[in-house]
This record gives sequence, structure tokens and C-alpha cells, in this order.
Amino acid sequence: MKVSVITVCYNAIHGIEKTIQSVLSPSYDDIEYIVIDGGSKDGTVDVIRKYTDKIAYFVSEPDGGIYEAMNKGIKAATGEWIIFLNAGDVFASRDAIKEALSIDTEGIDVIYGDSIEFTKELSHIVPASDDVNRMKLEPVYRHGSSLVRASVQKQHEFDVSRKDLGYSLDWEMIHRLFVEGYRFKKVDTVIECYELEGISNHFVRNRWYNYKITSSSGFSVKKLWLFIYSSLIYMFKQSWLFSWMKAFFLEYCVNDILPHIPFWCVRRWYLRLWGARIGKGSFIMKKNYLLNPNRFTMGTYSHINRGCTLDCRGNVIIGNNVSVSHGVYIMTGSHDHQAKDFIGRFLPITIDDYVWIGVGAVILQNVHIGKGAVVCAGAVVTKDVGDYEIVGGVPAKKIGERTKDLDYRCFWDMPLT
Repeated sequence: MKVSVITVCYNAIHGIEKTIQSVLSPSYDDIEYIVIDGGSKDGTVDVIRKYTDKIAYFVSEPDGGIYEAMNKGIKAATGEWIIFLNAGDVFASRDAIKEALSIDTEGIDVIYGDSIEFTKELSHIVPASDDVNRMKLEPVYRHGSSLVRASVQKQHEFDVSRKDLGYSLDWEMIHRLFVEGYRFKKVDTVIECYELEGISNHFVRNRWYNYKITSSSGFSVKKLWLFIYSSLIYMFKQSWLFSWMKAFFLEYCVNDILPHIPFWCVRRWYLRLWGARIGKGSFIMKKNYLLNPNRFTMGTYSHINRGCTLDCRGNVIIGNNVSVSHGVYIMTGSHDHQAKDFIGRFLPITIDDYVWIGVGAVILQNVHIGKGAVVCAGAVVTKDVGDYEIVGGVPAKKIGERTKDLDYRCFWDMPLT
């Protein structure tokens, strides 16, 4: 299936080259690259012309703005799927498009996935929701992390007549597809990395545009209240009071008070109260250190022993019947040591069912440990581990295979632990 990747730009000399290189490097071969420039005067066109032999369609001429340029790209596209990648943004990995299209696409009109948001200081994952019905009220994914079937996109261009919606015409188009009954499918893939510092980085204005789009069929008290409520919450989160409250309830209470409470039912209740998702029969012993427990998910009958560090800032997802031994470090946070500004990076860790992690092992960010795998004591895991693989060493490498005939629960019932 041919994919048309469209980049629109204007005076984007500082970001355009990394975007072009990102588009030209994927492992997915059947890509048609389209670049629409709005008549840049800062040298952007000179950068683009270095790659014209690999660009299927390129034009540089004045236009009526970003969405008019996007519509030009849609008209020029000949692929079966269309995805937009703005200047300055990049694909999350070489395999992003390949993984997004690995599902059965029959009957699907829009494929969407997760994103990574970055600023000059840090980057972190922005998960998309698989609850499509939430689009009655608000977006559930980033536009740049979606592929739209070309036959659908060509019938639903961006409505440039809606001047009242400013930079939100991408969400207006997505909402229109949702209302008209087109079929959306979420994939468990991070597709796009986008820079937060852009024209749409204005929360209250974003919420107002969202209210206007979702209320296009008529006045809605519920949607108006959502706009008011979310705006107030946003303003509160910018205050010093919120910072202190967050530090007290999610750091001090979790790591200085909870470890001294000998009753798991109380510790579990508190963690769940602040957003941790912990399944039936699962158990976390005392004296573990949790960062951002609101981004922690653990399935049923899994067990975490003492002395572990769970850095959940980038999201930690642990499956069913998982055993985590003493002194394990699960670290979603890191830094780009090559970056001039030492940017912080927060990427997820996913641990599937029946995994056993040995004493003192370290699991680093952006790692997926497959079903039934074993991580030996002291290992440092820096890349994905396949299903039922046994890995050990620094860095961890495959040293064996585990039986696939697994049927047990990690159950712990000793009181006061």
C-alpha cells in the first residue's frame, strides 16, 4: 500500500531538513513524499532542493496558509493512505509507518497511534485513547499520528472557510469524519514526535476551538461546562499551590508515608486514588520507590518485591502474572547525552504476561519485554526482549529460551508486608 507523506512549510529552515531525513529513512518502502512550501524566503527552499530527486512532488509558491497548503498536498497525493508530518516534526522510529499498517486495514478509514511531545527541556509520550466515542467531546489523538485513507481524505479536505477556528481545522476535519460515521482504529505504535512550541500551544484557545467544533450541531451545556472546567483546571495547574500539592500527595505521601503502612489494602487504595491501575490479586511490597504512580498500570496476580524503583514518568505497563524481584530498577526517564541542552526524555516500558525479572536487573526506557520472558539477575535491558526469551548480561543478550507451557499466578498473602 502506497503512503503519501505530506509536509507543508514556510520559512522553516531550522526544522525542515530533519523532517525530510525522517521521511526518507523509514523501513517502509512504498512512500510518496510531497512537500508544499509557501514561498519561503529564509533558505528553506534551498534545503528542500537538495532532496528533490527523492521527493515525488514539490512546489514553492505563496498560499493562503497552512491548511490551504495541506489541501494542495491532498490533491497531489496518489497513495492509498495520507499522513501529514509538519516541518520540525519527525517519525518516532524508522518502523512507525510499517507498524501502523501491520494491522488488517480492511474496513478501516483512519489509523491512529501515540505521539511523543518534545520541548527544549524534555520529551514524553502522549498516549492516544482507544475510546473513539470521546471524540464527541474532544480529540483523542494528534493529527500527525494518523493515517487517513486517501479516498476519504480527498472527499474531506480542510475547510478553509472556517476562519473562526484558526489553527484547529485539522481537529474540525477529524471530528467531521467521526460524526459522519467513518471507522477509526488505534494501533499500539508511537507514530510522530512533535514539538510543543508551535502555533497551537495555547490551552484556553484550544479548548474554545474544541467547544465550537464539538458544538457545531447546536448549543450544548455539557460541552460548554467542559470548556469552562478544563480551562479552570489548566490555570490551577500553573499555580504554585498545585506544584506543592502534587509533590505532597504523589511524592511525599507515596514514598515517605506509604512504605511505613503495613497494610497492602490501604497502600493499594491510595495508589488507585491517584490514578494507578492495579488489578485483582496483584501486590506491591513495602519500601519501593514510585515516581508518578498515576502513570502506572499492573494487571492481575503480579508481584513487585521490596527495594525496587519504578520510574513511571513515561508510563509503565505491567501485565498479568509478572514477578519483579528485589532491587529492580524500571526507568522510563533519561537524558539525551549528546544534546546541547541535555534534554530529558521519558518513554514507556511495557512488560507482558508471565515475565520474571531477576534481582537487581535494570530495565531502561522504551523497552518492551515479551510474554513469558526472563531477565536474569543483574542484567541491563536496553532493547526489546522477545516472547519467552531468557536474557542476561550488560547489555542484556539472549542466552536461552523458556518453556511456553506457563500456567501460574504470582500470589502473595503474607500479612504486614
